[in-house]
Amino acid sequence: MTDKPVGVGIIGVGGIALEHMKALRASSQLRLIGVTDMDIGRASEVAHLERCESYPDVADMLAAEEVEAVIVCTPNFSHAELGRQVLEADKHLLMEKPLAMHAADAAQLAEMAAQRGLALAVGHSHRFSDQGIAISEVIESGAIGTPRFVRIVMNGGWIWPGWQAWVLNPEASGGHSLHNGVHLSDLASWWIGEPAESVFSVGQKATSAALGIYDYLVMELSFPSGATAVCEVSRGERPRGASFLEMTVVGSEGVLSREWDANGLLMWNEAGIEAPAPDGTGLRVFVRELESFAAAVRGQGQVTPPVSAAVHAVQVAEASERSLALGQTVRITDISKKDASATGEQA
Repeated sequence: MTDKPVGVGIIGVGGIALEHMKALRASSQLRLIGVTDMDIGRASEVAHLERCESYPDVADMLAAEEVEAVIVCTPNFSHAELGRQVLEADKHLLMEKPLAMHAADAAQLAEMAAQRGLALAVGHSHRFSDQGIAISEVIESGAIGTPRFVRIVMNGGWIWPGWQAWVLNPEASGGHSLHNGVHLSDLASWWIGEPAESVFSVGQKATSAALGIYDYLVMELSFPSGATAVCEVSRGERPRGASFLEMTVVGSEGVLSREWDANGLLMWNEAGIEAPAPDGTGLRVFVRELESFAAAVRGQGQVTPPVSAAVHAVQVAEASERSLALGQTVRITDISKKDASATGEQA
């Protein structure tokens, strides 16, 4: 164990990487050593602004002794291969969500990290938001009893750069279930306290019928205990800057609700009405996420969420996309069996 900041390298210098860099500047637990990107000029520009190294490629970054951990901020389709490279180089890994495009690859990365004794975290950043933490604390306190129903709505306007954006190509992103839906399904499983067992999804191409993905998506999750969750996520709202967040947890003894941004959290139970916590800022979310990762790297804590939960989020997303294609409920175990079969064939 050491108090020396964890040396970090970042692969990919797009928009989400900039959020990580802001958080790195605000944290004393980690230090940005260098960056790399397919666009060498862009990487050099960012390195100049951040006063860090610009590596010509991933191999050079992974060969740098001062880089102890790597944050991967590249498109979803590259996660599995880059993740394997990072872990094979014996570097700790923070993968921007999702862990991989397919659950079989996600499980393989989890196994590699465990075998090598490396920290593997996934950027399910909503677990570090004020409201996410507050809801979890209220549930753990027993104030609303056993969670039976969760509703999460995260609706916003168009954030992608244009029609050429890789997110709109399902072969590159895995669809909206994987790219944004994992945030909601992860929160639902966390609060209910168990992994989902099936999913039924419906979607709309709200912005244009020409889209390759559904930019409006609703996932209905069922859990072994009989609990359910409805997860609604959209990037087709008007105006473009629109943002709406709603969270509700119905327990056997009370209800916890965040109905509007100005309200914070409100809880109704036998004791009356309480307001457990306010909302949090984006910077605070990313600083918490990175410092949790640093603690795991130093052996002073566990990664959040657990790697098994990050793998499960990919399984749910795959099942959701299959449900969209088939128009029927899909069991998560069907995805697991498919992945196990595919892994056996590859072997």
